[in-house]
Amino acid sequence: MGGLADNVAGGTGDCGTHNMIPVKNAHLKFYHQTPLYFKASEGIGFVLYKHKDMTIADARILHDRLPETLYMHIKDKSLGLSELQAGLNVQLKDDLQSSDPVQVKETLITLVSETLKAPTAESVQGAVATMDVIFSEYLKNRHVIDRLVKVMEQDYTTAAHSVNVMALTLRFCSFIGKPEDEAHHLGLCALLHDVGKERIQKRLLQAPRRLDPLEFEIMKKHTIYGYEILKKCHLDEDICLCALKHHERVDGSGYPKGDTDIPESSQIIGFIDCYEALTCNERPYRSAVSPFDALSRIKSELFFGNFGKNIYREFVHSLGGSRGTAK
Repeated sequence: MGGLADNVAGGTGDCGTHNMIPVKNAHLKFYHQTPLYFKASEGIGFVLYKHKDMTIADARILHDRLPETLYMHIKDKSLGLSELQAGLNVQLKDDLQSSDPVQVKETLITLVSETLKAPTAESVQGAVATMDVIFSEYLKNRHVIDRLVKVMEQDYTTAAHSVNVMALTLRFCSFIGKPEDEAHHLGLCALLHDVGKERIQKRLLQAPRRLDPLEFEIMKKHTIYGYEILKKCHLDEDICLCALKHHERVDGSGYPKGDTDIPESSQIIGFIDCYEALTCNERPYRSAVSPFDALSRIKSELFFGNFGKNIYREFVHSLGGSRGTAK
């Protein structure tokens, strides 16, 4: 790759391997302002491949080939994530207009996954922009959400779960006739309700077995972490409380505090979160169950006061009812 000798970043110092982040090839087209590097031969280190203000297509023409893996420097991580989110949001809009629910779901999961890796005020604003894109199409054609629900991922990653909960939440809002601003608000609550899991060790999130009591106590802290993260991002207090209280129950049996004073938004997201986990959260030690079985299990908890009866009744009707007809 001739002509790159002058662009050596160095194999030691701040451009050592520990400061370089690999970039997925499918995402290269989104990076315009973010410089990208490739790993040269041993002893040379990382070499600048794409300058700032250059597209990957122009860089490829300049160098006549594309290295197998490109990297960004950790100091450019925030800029890179901002560009990635903006590019994926444009792609999401195109996907929504093409009416391909599988592609929409894949793009959404990628967006949420990237946001949850290291949530900051900037990246969370990218998630708000994602919700704006989804909601814009939702207002034009509410069948968009029906199609998303039909292709819900049976996957226990936090990103897939969050997207599923968001789709179910918007369909629920459509059925009960929630005002548009409230539906948008609840959709954002759903996307961000598990943001605190970013601080939980992957070995616990991906454990192929039930967590022991000590591990479960650690897992419970994701609600507190989520509240702290979203507060630092200066989001609406109700969205922060949803991250904190979506595992609280009206009889005081939930966590993290055993509160009984639970905002409606937290109750709705908590209910849908539970339903989604039962129907889509396939684990090595537990199979997902049918919607009927999930609702039967949740109904049994109504008698103990864990969930509000009105939310249960309206959600059941929303699974097969007409839009905007709930009373």
